[in-house]
Amino acid sequence: MKKLFLISVFLVMTFGFSQEKKVSDSLIPRNTLGEILITATPVQNQLQRIPAAVAVISAQNLERGDQLSVANELNKIPGIQMQQGALNTSRISIRGLGARSQYSTNRVKAYLEGIPLTTGEGETTLEDIDLSLIQNMEIIKGPASSSYGAGLGGAMLLSVIKPKEPGFSARTNSLAGSYGLFKTGVTGLFANENTQGFLSYNHLERDGYRDNSGYNRNSITAYAKTQLNEASSLSFFGNYIRLKAYIPSSINATDFKENPQKAAFTWNQARGYESYDKVLAGLSYNWEINDQNLWTTSVFTNTRDGYEPRPFDILDEDTFAFGIRSNLNSQFSIFQLAAKSSIGVEYFDENYKAQFFENDYESNPGNGSIQGNRFASQEQDRKYLNLFAQIQLQFTERLTGDFGLNYNHSRYILDDILSESTTDNSGKYTYPRIFLPQAGLTYEAFQDKFVYASLARGFSLPTVAETLTPEGAINPDIKPETGINYEIGFKAQWLDKRLYTELALYSIQVSDLLVAERVGNDQYVGRNAGKTDHNGLEFFVQYRDYLTDVLMIQPYASVALNDYSFEKFTDRDVDYSGNDLTGVADKVINLGLDVQWNTISINLNYRHTGSIPLDDANTLYSDSYNLVNLRSDYGFELGSMVDLNVFGGINNLFDTAYAAQILPNATGFGGSLPRYYYPGEPINFYLGLGLNF
Repeated sequence: MKKLFLISVFLVMTFGFSQEKKVSDSLIPRNTLGEILITATPVQNQLQRIPAAVAVISAQNLERGDQLSVANELNKIPGIQMQQGALNTSRISIRGLGARSQYSTNRVKAYLEGIPLTTGEGETTLEDIDLSLIQNMEIIKGPASSSYGAGLGGAMLLSVIKPKEPGFSARTNSLAGSYGLFKTGVTGLFANENTQGFLSYNHLERDGYRDNSGYNRNSITAYAKTQLNEASSLSFFGNYIRLKAYIPSSINATDFKENPQKAAFTWNQARGYESYDKVLAGLSYNWEINDQNLWTTSVFTNTRDGYEPRPFDILDEDTFAFGIRSNLNSQFSIFQLAAKSSIGVEYFDENYKAQFFENDYESNPGNGSIQGNRFASQEQDRKYLNLFAQIQLQFTERLTGDFGLNYNHSRYILDDILSESTTDNSGKYTYPRIFLPQAGLTYEAFQDKFVYASLARGFSLPTVAETLTPEGAINPDIKPETGINYEIGFKAQWLDKRLYTELALYSIQVSDLLVAERVGNDQYVGRNAGKTDHNGLEFFVQYRDYLTDVLMIQPYASVALNDYSFEKFTDRDVDYSGNDLTGVADKVINLGLDVQWNTISINLNYRHTGSIPLDDANTLYSDSYNLVNLRSDYGFELGSMVDLNVFGGINNLFDTAYAAQILPNATGFGGSLPRYYYPGEPINFYLGLGLNF
């Protein structure tokens, strides 16, 4: 509260001595969403001309929320659902893919400035990256993302801010809010004729709404790009993160209704948490060979030193990974047809070491986790090779075709250094080589109105937990899950580009479905259990108009109607075929309004999330819920050198009780009720300011 009080005093003083800054409509960007150049696809093109569902989140979009999590913006995109039980506990599913993941996001591949955020086991963590540094996010939905390797659900490409003007500038922002929230950061930016970059420090801490849910993150981020000569440039990106986040875990239905602030008993007694130091770094070389050929090569590395006391054990892990991604983009003619192509290769090698210790918290009540004897130690080496090629052909002035082929080769090597059993579980396993074709057609039926059809195949690899048997050996019977996506869609601009619409209809058939079979309290192993059928409709509309020279309104809406089911699924001799897919809502509806008047902006968003099946048997469903979030900004000039922005917001405006995340197929032990629910936060607020100078 002290931090919040100090910020409030500063805001009052600022209002008293600041001058209002006027802007004209020339400073408000035109509605050219469909014309945005998409870089996530191997062959770059405008959003409307890509035969796939691709979403874009800009820095301006991210500023409409509390800047703590990208969840609010991702959940506005039809077909994407991000459940977040805590700042460090989230799960992203795209078109139902990844919905049955237990604790984290998989089936989705993510890159930051060309560096994989996704680990070798397929786990993706977006929460480590401070949102104030993100300039743009591009999301390819579904298997059309296969040029990036494993990730049946899709791929996310994130880019960081770049200096816009020569010279030196700086910006700082701070906010405080409910449940001990405090966030602050400072960024210095520089640019001259040949070089540009920034250096940034960011801090985020929060006590959390629930017991045992404290969060503390510090990060340092650097970016630099220099022009070596007229044809080539070299860029660097580096990010260091130190995190300690406590884990409240899920609770049962009774506690969810009567005491949602409660943490799971065992996690609270053990004071379970995760902590790690993580480094991401990469170099990228761009060479414009000539007007028709551009060669880009990136080398990258990441490390993670983690320690995670859990009620059932203590995990001490170290990860080191390196890789390279290189591709050649070309423009040429073939059979008198204009063509663009991209060919490339990505290699990724990750070494993972893990030690497992007994957790003796029960023998010393009140002292939290206590490290006991080591009972297992393992090392995994994960190697991935991805070759990709894509060509775009301009058949006619209105008809474009996109065709691609990917080849993927993956291998796991397990070294069982120490095991509680006398059996050496060391071993090697090579997954079957996978070929992934994709094809799409885009036709401009009328000016700025495009229809498309596409077909794409993708795959996802098992996670570490899924690759191992209960005895700790590599499971030779587990296979990657694969899927084929059939899609048709329509993208159009109307009313002198003031109105933009998207419509997509898709069907995805997934084979060799990977499921987590529970073998103990919060412990799972994976196996292939059957097939799922994902059918859906996605619709997005956005209107932007200028009622006066300084007044802009932008209403928007998105709808996702989902029909996800088990086509063929038997688990532990129980047949669930025909049941609804666990862990994903049947519909999500978003309605929003952005208003900007001079330097005042108001952002209002309503989201309806339908009921979610909690178990494969479909005996239980979560309740549907409605959330309303509100934010307002006010800009000033402090003298001639400093711009100030004061902002505040309210999340869950009407204090809705809801499950922010669910644990699919939770099981009770020792007569206890299953712990399905991660309670969402009640009404909460934040207040902050930003300075640019």
